[in-house]
Amino acid sequence: MKKILTLIPLLFLTACSTTPTKDELMSGDAYVQLSFDVNEQGRTENIVVIDSSHNGFFNKKAIEAIKKWTYKPKMVNGNPVKKIGEKAQLDFKITDK
Repeated sequence: MKKILTLIPLLFLTACSTTPTKDELMSGDAYVQLSFDVNEQGRTENIVVIDSSHNGFFNKKAIEAIKKWTYKPKMVNGNPVKKIGEKAQLDFKITDK
């Protein structure tokens, strides 16, 4: 089951050298690619960012979103089993409002 999530977050910039500038943030839509496991209860775990745009500005929000996802567990011989190495990309639509 593939889930696609589009988030339109409010952006708050802080004075930090790793925070992208407003121009960098507005330079196009952002994405975060993640890898994760689905445990026997259908919950996500072991979430890791594989790649992202905008200096990782959206990584934390992407991880928070993936933590809320639930799946129907994979079944083998009638028993739920852990599924390792699921992947997803979350796309962030950047708008100037």
